[in-house]
Amino acid sequence: MEHVELRGERGGRRLLAAGLLLAMGLGLVAYAVTQLFTPQSEWITVEAGVEEGATCGGEFTFLYRLGAEGLSPREERRAVTECYTQLCRKAYQMFQTRETFGDVTSLRAINSQPNTELEVEPALYRALWEMEESGSRALYLGPIYERYEGVFFCQEDRELADFDPRLNEEIRREFQTIADFANDPDSIQLELLGEGRVCLRVSEEYLAWARREEVDAFIDFAWMRNAFVADYLAQELEFAGYGRGVLSSYDGFVRNMDSEAYTLLLYDRQGQTVYTAAEIAYQGPQSAVSLRNFPVSELDSWRFYQLEDGGMRTWYLDPADGLCRSAVPSLTCYGTDWGCGEILLAMLPVYVADELRTEELDRLAEAGIQSVYCQGGVIYHTDPQLPLTELHRDPEGGLKK
Repeated sequence: MEHVELRGERGGRRLLAAGLLLAMGLGLVAYAVTQLFTPQSEWITVEAGVEEGATCGGEFTFLYRLGAEGLSPREERRAVTECYTQLCRKAYQMFQTRETFGDVTSLRAINSQPNTELEVEPALYRALWEMEESGSRALYLGPIYERYEGVFFCQEDRELADFDPRLNEEIRREFQTIADFANDPDSIQLELLGEGRVCLRVSEEYLAWARREEVDAFIDFAWMRNAFVADYLAQELEFAGYGRGVLSSYDGFVRNMDSEAYTLLLYDRQGQTVYTAAEIAYQGPQSAVSLRNFPVSELDSWRFYQLEDGGMRTWYLDPADGLCRSAVPSLTCYGTDWGCGEILLAMLPVYVADELRTEELDRLAEAGIQSVYCQGGVIYHTDPQLPLTELHRDPEGGLKK
């Protein structure tokens, strides 16, 4: 585990840096894109249309480099936009927990038909398989995610008592009951039967409890959803011949699909101040995941609640008891041979914890997943060749090792 003391002053931005704002909000991404690219540039921002139904496009930025053979820039723009729109619409439908659709089996359909065999899209099957292979039970916290979402709609601390298990003992007991069900394969278990067929097995005891509590969302990817959506979009775009670019979600999931050079911005939080800690230059196809326990954009208001004393409530819930935890303010993991979903699942037990276990990060590095994080004004990283191109100083003063 290498460490580097933060130093230097705030510097200029590199070309395409904003295209990969791993920990920044979509609004800032959009602003930077308009500043960096002129209408004559070969780089464009592809936006999913919403004329034919809701999509997940509003949570992603897709920067694409024009240049397909046999197509004019106008024709290529139209073709890639149509493809991206269709993919974003299907992704929205597959991972939707509140709607059902005629031609796509959503998570809502699976939840509403327990103990029934259903056929799902290959991408959703793959995501469910990855969850099961990881051994994580986070998928089964559906009832907790549904209840806990109320935290992020609160306007004042006094409202938290209706949703926050750290402030309400009754809710804490309820969350523990759900967590006990979620961690018991005899109570709930998703069976993957091959060829896209799944069956959500739920015990009679759990079903009876769910009926009494009016619960109907047993499984949910919740805040993890965009990791698997990013993988799906990237794979399908590449298959369609539109892999010259980069996908980034506002909540920290990035898929680079080409050989271009990019800059990754790392952020840290000291007290209640969020600042740029470092910039990392890299090149080529890569997946990256950044988990952080502080907001940096307006969209983050749906993922964080900051208490009056500076404390934070986040979506990162521990499957053991449903309480939110984060070992460090932010942790970024990346790799060339891994998808965002795989990286996320590998780093989950390391990040969603009371303390960071650096030996686990070393283990991930051996498997090809590198890590970088800030703690106490120091940048730690597992890759000894990590190209930290610029280091910045905490705006409140110098930082020490």
